[in-house]
Amino acid sequence: MRTCATWPTPNVGVLGRYIPAIDSDAASDGARKVVEKALEQFFAEDANYVAERLRGAGPRRLYALECTDPDDPIARVHCRKLQYRLPHDPEGEFPHGVDFIGYGKQFVAAGVHQNGLDLYEWRQGYDLRDLYHREKLARIDNAGMHGFRAVLVEIIEAVGGEVQQGGRGSGGGELRDYTADEPALPVEAIFRGLERLPNTRADFPTHESFVAVLAKILAALGCEAEAERDRVEEWACEDLELCPHDYFEKTWESFSSGVQQGRNSLELFFRDHGIFEGARQDFREPLTQADRNNIEANKREAKEQRTRAEIYLAEFGEKYLVGRVNLATNNPICEIRRKAKPDVAVRGLDLWMHRVDWADVATVEKLRGIGCYQPNEAGFWTMLRDLKKVSPKSFFNGETLHPNYDRGEIVVETNPDGTTTQKLNMRFQSQAIRYAQRPPKNRQQAQADVETVLEFTRRVFGELADYELDTLAHMAKTGKRPGNLLFLVGDSGVGKSTYVLLLRTMFDGIGRNMGGQIDGTKLVNDSAMRFALAGIEGCRIISVRELPEGTSSTAMSRITSTLKQHVDISGDADYVTIEKKGKNSETIENHGRFVIASNYETALKVEKNDRRILYVRCGITIDNKPVQAYYDRINAVIGDPERLAAFYRYLLYERDIGGYNPAKAPPVSNAKLQAQICEMPNPAERHFAAAFELFVASGRGIFDALELARLASDMSDNECRNSSGTVDDRKQYGLRAPTGQEQAALQYFASRVTKLKSFKSADGKTRLPTVYAINGTEAARRIIGAGRREVQDALERDRERHRLTEEHPLPAFAYPPRSDDDDGGSW
Repeated sequence: MRTCATWPTPNVGVLGRYIPAIDSDAASDGARKVVEKALEQFFAEDANYVAERLRGAGPRRLYALECTDPDDPIARVHCRKLQYRLPHDPEGEFPHGVDFIGYGKQFVAAGVHQNGLDLYEWRQGYDLRDLYHREKLARIDNAGMHGFRAVLVEIIEAVGGEVQQGGRGSGGGELRDYTADEPALPVEAIFRGLERLPNTRADFPTHESFVAVLAKILAALGCEAEAERDRVEEWACEDLELCPHDYFEKTWESFSSGVQQGRNSLELFFRDHGIFEGARQDFREPLTQADRNNIEANKREAKEQRTRAEIYLAEFGEKYLVGRVNLATNNPICEIRRKAKPDVAVRGLDLWMHRVDWADVATVEKLRGIGCYQPNEAGFWTMLRDLKKVSPKSFFNGETLHPNYDRGEIVVETNPDGTTTQKLNMRFQSQAIRYAQRPPKNRQQAQADVETVLEFTRRVFGELADYELDTLAHMAKTGKRPGNLLFLVGDSGVGKSTYVLLLRTMFDGIGRNMGGQIDGTKLVNDSAMRFALAGIEGCRIISVRELPEGTSSTAMSRITSTLKQHVDISGDADYVTIEKKGKNSETIENHGRFVIASNYETALKVEKNDRRILYVRCGITIDNKPVQAYYDRINAVIGDPERLAAFYRYLLYERDIGGYNPAKAPPVSNAKLQAQICEMPNPAERHFAAAFELFVASGRGIFDALELARLASDMSDNECRNSSGTVDDRKQYGLRAPTGQEQAALQYFASRVTKLKSFKSADGKTRLPTVYAINGTEAARRIIGAGRREVQDALERDRERHRLTEEHPLPAFAYPPRSDDDDGGSW
């Protein structure tokens, strides 16, 4: 390379005859890692001696080796290519390639890529010159390279990828397109030769050898290849174990970019097998100059024709959607729809034959007029075959309702076996989301509308407003559902339904067949419950209309269980089974967040330690309800999608959710905490829990059993008073010898406190009340392991510094506690 440094070129090449290479044209890091895995598996310890060339900062790599004997025709590495796709690559595309460089080709060892930006450099420690001069460079021959290729194909298929059979190289040389050339042999001579050529597993021991013959046949047929496709398939599929019909179709379609076979390779292959059908071609009359001119003119015309065809096919793909024929789903007719109006379908052949009254059939007329496609059924199917190559996203198999795609778009769904299915989306996106994709017409008005919605949300959600806004921003940014169910409780007529309407209008839109609602009465009716979820497909917001009051505890628990199993963001809830009347049940993708607005806090059972229900007591009440003009302003924003789009843009672009975790349990509001505590059937557990929350609210870090018993007694009185006697479980607690209910109550905060060892009085005659330290507090950290005197002093200081607040955080137990001077009796 030093010798070549003075040459008038920035690049230096190396011959593949001596230094064969594996050129990985990976379009992603995932594809790069697949090739690296194959290298590590095939070369094992010698993988450390494979030179690695980088190209800029991208994932493309070249791995260089040394040929074992470059003068031996058998050892020389043959040039081959393959293309492949991985599970997440677009349907029908093979974006990654591997070029096996050997005899007859070269690669750039140093210099600059033709784009003028990317440098060719060797990875540190894997430099070609260093490994070669140290005689450490890994060595390989043609058989070895073939073995590596087999390992690579096996790994690609093991991860769910697909290798393009016969694509880009079952042999050396460049890809060649013969579709404009005259046949190399008379067509009938080709098929007479094939009749004498066996096509069994014994004659073609590998798929590659069989694919190579198909490529030779296509090269020999030239411009007649597509017309004679059925006859080739009849010969190829004579032994279905060797070549099933679907395998032939995939292989033949893979030749769309050309083949790496010479024009006369089939004739040479025939001769090797004692078949001389094309011998007379050796003695044909030489071509005149006029003949050559005609051939060149025909080639130019054919090339121009193909160019026009590709343009018109792309135009057709922009306008139309093609339904796949699938006998398994009882769909024997190819239907075509317009993207602009996908709910109207016609028979594809009727469109091709001008038997429909659509006004935009000009594209069809262009395709029929260029000469590639005849105005009959055969021409129609030929056109569709070519359309697959130009516009693969124009084909669909069935319909879907997906909220993250617009109506008329193709949605690619991944099947359990790793394959993909393209479906036509029939769901309208909300107008607010459509408007949000454009800048606002009136920025001042848009900012005012954002402030209006934010202020309303903060009044409704209070301390939980930021969490709710982060949840909505997560839904807008990711298109995914959160891991919580919103249960909004409050007085009648304060704005709960207005907030739910805001969510439905923004994420789903309001109109016929838009938005998902569940009738709450169906959830408590055994016969109707199976159909309750029938209308939720494709919805982002699933609102449960008013749950009935007075539902039994068993029914409430069942409702909670039914809804929560569709809330979790784990894989179990990603799909849900629904049933519609008169139809079979089906499994659909779950996109929705469940939302319940109720006047009754007992409408849904909020269980202890629940992690999936965002319980919110509406901050707007009858007492602080604003005037009607306030609601008019909010409804004006909700009723105009262009104005509501301002709030969606705020969620999408301005709201920072870097600290939001959709899998984490939502914060527990005081309202939810009260609902959980009030649901406890054990009265001692309710009263002890309320006492503990008062300690926490007052900033206490230490308390003893006597203080807990006295305060729990106060809570029993407050609960009775605040419920107007409806709940009367009043009791004077004493914890010297806890009862069964009291023992169970102590377990409520067992995980939140540390129970210190029991101490006796100074004279050693009396046992003092048990002392508890609240975990995580500074006071608790200081006294863990301390002696009796230190604990007693800390307890007195904590009582003095943090006197119990008269504002209990839970309204159900709110009432000034007794004076600290009243000890409520002796221990």
